[in-house]
Amino acid sequence: MLNSQLGVFVGFIVRPVLCYNLFMKSFNYYQPNPSIDRELHDLKTKPASYWEKKGEKLAMDLFHYVYATVPAYKKFLKKHKIDGSKIKTLADFKTLPLIDKAGYLRISVYEELFPNRDLTGATTVSATSGSTGEPFYFPRGEAHDEQYRYVAEIFSKNQFAIDKHTTLGIVGFGLGIWIGGMFTYKNFNVIAQKGYKLTLAPIGTNKELFLKTLKKFGHNYDQVILMGYPPFIKDAIDHAALYGINLKDYKIRILTAAEGFSERFREHLAAGAGLENSYRDIVNIYGTVELGTMAHETALSYLIRHLANNNKALAQSLFPNIGTVPTLAQYYPQHAYFEQIKGEVVGTGYGSSIPLLRYRFHDVGGVIKFTDMEALLAAQGIDLQKEAAKAGIKDLLLKLPFVYVAERSDNTVILRGANVYASQVRNALDDRALSKFVTGKFTMMKKETWKADGYLEIHLELKDKIKPTTALKKKILSTIIADLRQYNSEYNDAYAHQSRKATPRLKFWPYQHQLHFGPGKQRWVKK
Repeated sequence: MLNSQLGVFVGFIVRPVLCYNLFMKSFNYYQPNPSIDRELHDLKTKPASYWEKKGEKLAMDLFHYVYATVPAYKKFLKKHKIDGSKIKTLADFKTLPLIDKAGYLRISVYEELFPNRDLTGATTVSATSGSTGEPFYFPRGEAHDEQYRYVAEIFSKNQFAIDKHTTLGIVGFGLGIWIGGMFTYKNFNVIAQKGYKLTLAPIGTNKELFLKTLKKFGHNYDQVILMGYPPFIKDAIDHAALYGINLKDYKIRILTAAEGFSERFREHLAAGAGLENSYRDIVNIYGTVELGTMAHETALSYLIRHLANNNKALAQSLFPNIGTVPTLAQYYPQHAYFEQIKGEVVGTGYGSSIPLLRYRFHDVGGVIKFTDMEALLAAQGIDLQKEAAKAGIKDLLLKLPFVYVAERSDNTVILRGANVYASQVRNALDDRALSKFVTGKFTMMKKETWKADGYLEIHLELKDKIKPTTALKKKILSTIIADLRQYNSEYNDAYAHQSRKATPRLKFWPYQHQLHFGPGKQRWVKK
């Protein structure tokens, strides 16, 4: 009896003391993480060749692992009459056929895409809408999440200085089975547990709630990170004043993903949010559901892009295969191995539970080694260190390779964080009620207003002798929107919260008009 009473008494004392200690610990400021501090130091000081070799090792190690454990890939190589046991060197690796979603993922037995056919190690399932409207699922385990956490902690500490400031992160990515919102919240939450004074608000794409959260809590923190698709963040910044918010009263940082944007767009964000240094204060992630967070814009990569925007000769030397200045990012070779093949970016990595070798994203772009970048800049008379010092970012430089991406090469337009596929628009135009008015041919493209708002423009071919009317435009538009909302979950989420800006603009053209509908293969998407 006495012992049991004593146990109760001791428990009564110990539990409050333990709870008190945990309570107090939660209010301690960040204590240095030796591991991440060392990694960040190495990223700045170790030679570029050190990181490049890590990428080569990743490619070879992953190949041997996949060949030994993934039935679908074995069948894929057999189909192409390749003996995987003879792939011994990186040169051998570069002879392997490319894979993509249509030619590998969708035609394989789903369970055979996983090492040893085992899906049970996954902790989260994400999906893409897919060009057919049928989602493709990418389960992920903790090892894959750790990849993102590593990258996120690196750029959050290096550029956002979350180890020095109390921070509120407002998550404005879509919440659901697609990767953006849940992935960001889950992994930043784990980062917060390392002792950073970081609070997260997983809002999703509700602009009103996003801004009200900023107004309610923002003043309690040294800084606020606005996280979301670029157009969503722009909308929030543009409408902040309507909610009684003066963004210049806050120290704002910005984290975006899912699509690239122009320098004019970046300048608009910087001015509207009152950013102190747009090189430091904006990070845009280049990632996919397939391979996770592969790269991101750094202060250095944006500086170089800025220089290229103002120097045509530099732009041509850096990006000779495209006619524009693209998104430029740096990537972590220990997580992804990139190649440039026929003007496209091809990636190898293990960003989900489905490992991928020489995977085509259908992204037009390329790869530049760090040392090659230095040489290309020097050839134009540009001293990288001096330019970095002028921009106030000399302390942020990472010796990582670069990857640049202009646009997807397939029939896709990225609008407000959603992939809009040509096939989905085609399906809408196949509606019997519309077929007597339009041929089903169209060309779609992404455009910007003078305010840098992105919108989808669709040019439609009328049938012979059919005249355009307001009623017809309304009917077609409602059909397209209905189909996109039904078959594209990402678009549906964007439309639910930003219907006006997610609504396409239609233009009618006479039958067989030479501009879009002349002889030859139909061009569904114009970049």
